[in-house]
Amino acid sequence: MNSGGKFIIKAIGPNCLDHSFSFYRRSKFESIDRFGEDCFVRPFLYDNKPVLIKVNVPAGESPSFHISWRSPQSITDVSGLRSKLAQMFYADFDLNLFYDMTLDRVMRQLTKKFRGFRPILTPDIFEAAAWAIIGQQINLSFAYQVKSSLVKLVNRHFEIDGESYHLFPTVSDIASLNADQLREIKFSYRKAEYLLDLARSIDEGRFDLYQLAELEYQPALEKLLAIRGIGPWTANYILMRGAGHRDAFPFGDSGLYTAIKNLYKLDTKPSHEYLEKVAKRCRPYRSLATFYLWKSL
Repeated sequence: MNSGGKFIIKAIGPNCLDHSFSFYRRSKFESIDRFGEDCFVRPFLYDNKPVLIKVNVPAGESPSFHISWRSPQSITDVSGLRSKLAQMFYADFDLNLFYDMTLDRVMRQLTKKFRGFRPILTPDIFEAAAWAIIGQQINLSFAYQVKSSLVKLVNRHFEIDGESYHLFPTVSDIASLNADQLREIKFSYRKAEYLLDLARSIDEGRFDLYQLAELEYQPALEKLLAIRGIGPWTANYILMRGAGHRDAFPFGDSGLYTAIKNLYKLDTKPSHEYLEKVAKRCRPYRSLATFYLWKSL
C-alpha cells in the first residue's frame, strides 16, 4: 500500500538551505543523493521500509524545510518520520547557540559568510560508519566510486512512479557478503575486513551501533575506538554524521588541516596542537565548527 505526505519543519534559528545543499553537491559519482536545480531527493529506509523524500531548496534564508515524502509501503509512524527528518536536517538545533559563542575572528567570519548553514546527517548511522571506513586514507572521488560500486553490488532498490531508486546496503546486506566480493569493487583487504567485521558484530547482536546516539560523546567515542579498524578520525566522523553528536572533532582529517592552514594564513601545515587550540574554542559545538571549516574549502 502506497503512502505519502508533506511536512513543513520549522528550523530553530537562522536557516539557509542553499548553503547546506551546495555543500553536498560535490561528486558526480554519488549514487544515492540526487540534486535538481532547486530540490534535493533522497531515498532511505525508515522502520525497514523504503521512503523517498524531496526537499525544496529556495535561494537565501528560509525559516522552514518543505519536505514531501512517498513510500511504496504503508508508513504508520508518520510523526516518527517527521522527527527523524528534523534531526537529519539539524532543524531541531538553534544555530544561535553556536553563533553567540566567543569564537575567534576566523570562525566568526565563517558563521557570517555561511549564516544558516546546517549539516545534513546521514539517515542511518551504519551508512555513516560504512562511508567512514570506505573513505579512510583515500581521496574523495575514489571513495564515491567505491561507494557507488557497493550500492550496485547489493542492488537494494525500490520504485516510485516507474523510476528506480537505490538504497544504501543494510547491516544484513553487508554481513552476507564476503571479502572477495568487496575486493572486486576496489576495497583494500583491510577495509573489507573492517567493514565485514563491523556489520557482522551488529547483525549478530555483539555491538549496538544505534545506541551511540543516546550516549554522551566520550562513552560513545570509547565504544567505537574499541572496534577493530575504527580510529579517532573514523569514530568522530561516525558520531558527527551518523549519531548527530554536536561536539565531535575528526582530528587527522586532511580537509581540516587545509582549511585551517588557509583561513589562519599559516605558512606550513598546522600541528595537532594548533588544531586542538582551534577546536577547544568551539566546545561544545566542535562538530559544527568542523562542518563550517569543510564548507570553506
